[in-house]
Amino acid sequence: MSRNAAKSSTSSAPDKPAISTKQHSSANWANVMRFVATVIRCERGVACVDLDSVLLHHNPEDGISRLGHPLPLGRKLTHLLKHKGFRVIVLTSRPARYQHGRIHQHLESLGFMVDHVTNVKPAADAYFDDKAFRIPKNWR
Repeated sequence: MSRNAAKSSTSSAPDKPAISTKQHSSANWANVMRFVATVIRCERGVACVDLDSVLLHHNPEDGISRLGHPLPLGRKLTHLLKHKGFRVIVLTSRPARYQHGRIHQHLESLGFMVDHVTNVKPAADAYFDDKAFRIPKNWR
């Protein structure tokens, strides 16, 4: 067996370090800040923000019955949106039986500036979600 063949068969590590497709929190926050600073409040004046993993920490192993601890950048996001004149609607996949009114009260008690909690996706000018993938309008 040649020396190069032996090296390639025993080495599974790539020559270059793997590039992460995830941005660090500070880079994500900088992108959010730029977007909020330039977003134009359209006729709806609504921003839709996801509950789990955006406003509150979420561990999938906890299921949907437990509300996680507040995420400081999520709180800051709601304040920025309110100061830009948006109505902030929190979207959750939790069914209504989890009492969206109580979730709303809980968020307000933690200092979040929100107007409503729902599990029905509202028409909005902007959506903030940890699982979203940005598709350019009309795929352009």
